[in-house]
Formats: sequence, C-alpha cells, structure tokens
Amino acid sequence: MSELQIVSASSGEAAKILGNGARPIINEKTGQPLFDQRTGQLQIMTSRGLVVNSALRKDEWEELDRAIVQAAVAPLNMTQRMIAAGLTRPLGGLGTLIAQYNQISEMTQANVSLSGNASGQKDRVDYDLVGVPVPVIFKEFELNQRYLEASRRLGDSIDTANGAAAARVVGEKVEDLLINGDASVNLNGNTIHGLTSHPDRNTNTATALGGGDFATISNIMPTFSGILSELKADNYRGPYGVFVADTQYDQMAFNVYSDGSGQSALNRVLQIPSIQFIDSSAWLDAGEIVVVNLSRDVVELAYVQQYWPITNLEWTSGDGMQSNFKVMTVFAPMVKSDYSGRSGVFHCTGA
Repeated sequence: MSELQIVSASSGEAAKILGNGARPIINEKTGQPLFDQRTGQLQIMTSRGLVVNSALRKDEWEELDRAIVQAAVAPLNMTQRMIAAGLTRPLGGLGTLIAQYNQISEMTQANVSLSGNASGQKDRVDYDLVGVPVPVIFKEFELNQRYLEASRRLGDSIDTANGAAAARVVGEKVEDLLINGDASVNLNGNTIHGLTSHPDRNTNTATALGGGDFATISNIMPTFSGILSELKADNYRGPYGVFVADTQYDQMAFNVYSDGSGQSALNRVLQIPSIQFIDSSAWLDAGEIVVVNLSRDVVELAYVQQYWPITNLEWTSGDGMQSNFKVMTVFAPMVKSDYSGRSGVFHCTGA
C-alpha cells in the first residue's frame, strides 16, 4: 500500500491487507472473505496450504480486524507524514532481511570551452552500499475457545481489547524505530538508525542557532532560521517537514506576538515557503525539534507489502481450546546520508 489507511476488514482494501497466510481466504471476484455457510465461521489457509475454519465468525473477524487496524494507526504520527510524502519503498518479500541504498559521490565541475574541442577532465562517481536490517515487529495474544462460546451464548460481541492492545504496541514500535532507531537490531554490522540517532544527522542547540527557549516567543523564528540555514549549507533546500515536542508545539501555537499582528509563532513559521507542515510529537523529549528534508535521499520507509501496515495471523492450540493470534508488520526506517556524510535531517535540542 502506498498509504496507511484506517479501514474496516469488510472492505475490499482491508481484505487485501488481511488476506495473507493464516488469515481469511479472499474471494478474488468480490474481495470479501470466504466463510462456512453452515457455521458462519471464516475459512483460513494455514502456512502449509490447508484450508480450515477460523475460530471466529465473519462478523467477529471484521470487528477484531477493525479494532486492530485503528489501534495500530493511532500512534503513527511521524510515520504517516512520511507515507503521505511518498517516502516509501516496498521490499521483495518476507525473505528480505536487509534494505540497501547507494551513497554516491559527486563529480568535479563541468568543463567550459568556446570550441568544445578541448579534452575534458574525466571523472566517475564512487558508490558506497549501505544496508538497514528489516525486522519483524509483532505482539501475540490469545482467545480462549470456551470463553468465546460463552460470550456468543450471551449475545455479547467479541472482546477486542487484547487485539487492540497488541496492535497499539506494534504501532508504537514502528514510530519509535523511525524516531530513535534500534542499535540492538544488528545484521552483519548493519543496524537501524532513527531521525534522532543517525550519526550523520545535523545537531545543535536552539541557543547556538541564534534562538533559545521557546517560552520566549522571540526565540522561535531565529531558531528555525538557524536550522534552515545549516540544512541549506548541506544542499538540502526543502521541502521540509517539522516535528516538535508537545511542550514546544503548544508554546508555538498559543503564544501570540505583541506587534499587533495577532499571529502565533506557529502561524509565522508556517509562512516560510519551504516548510510544508509542523506537527507535534509525543515521542520527542521536551525541547527537541526534528526537521526533515522530505526527499528519498534523506529518508524512506521500507516494508514488506503483504504485512503492511499491519496484519493478523491465527493458529489453534493442539487441543483446540485456544486460538492464538500474532499482530505483526515487517518494516524498517531508512534514514540516510550522502557520500560525504551530509544529512537532510536536523535534530535540535534546548528549544
């Protein structure tokens, strides 16, 4: 998928998202899940290709999947912005363990001649291959068959609390990886860097940039002016996306200039043509600002399409008394720098 959407599993789009592996079998003509006409239970296909009945009925699957997708999307503030900017890269499949990109050096300047006959300076670019491990992010939960039958007898709807909670922590980890990375995920020396942990990101304090604490409204514009100047010095000229810690976002939104304009600092910063958006982020510590040049040479989200944005696997215990579920996605943020170590990410602190 090119976009992250909140969808119901009864829709054709949700069916495509959830219709892989040990999940409902999808009728290709209608886009709807198949179910046993006698029992009302959905039919699923195991990893070995065996068609069996799910523990859940059609309406129960729809309710559970809807809760899972909605809960997973809720924490994905920064991730959704990257997706909306088109900064995604689908991977080949579940067997893709590492996503790679090339850092390419620049050539020397072009030759200039009136005749064009003179021999020019020959050159070639160098390549440096960089890899990012692609982890499986998942959380398991279970439903007891006896409790499920008891709730049906009472006419109660299925308890989706466990599924929603599992999906929420998966969504939180996706957002956390984009922001902070994870050095513990390591494949042949390659690890995951986030927007606030990439070694080549630009860093500085608000004071050093010419601004300071955002509690003083006059510090805000100079801070952003300093950030954009340093990004432009690295040849990253926008468009930019800005993420601000909650405290500083509120200071920008609610403090109004005393010059009679009636403008908040947020309004004024958004008037800078190269800034596309400013969002608050609960994942940033107080005083933190992250500015991202919205281009593929700065950041991409790599994912395996069958498991994106999230999917739900089901299997039954050996005695059939318990149904197990795994909410999962396969994803890695690719925060990049160029051959010379320049980055289109600025991480500011002390605002």
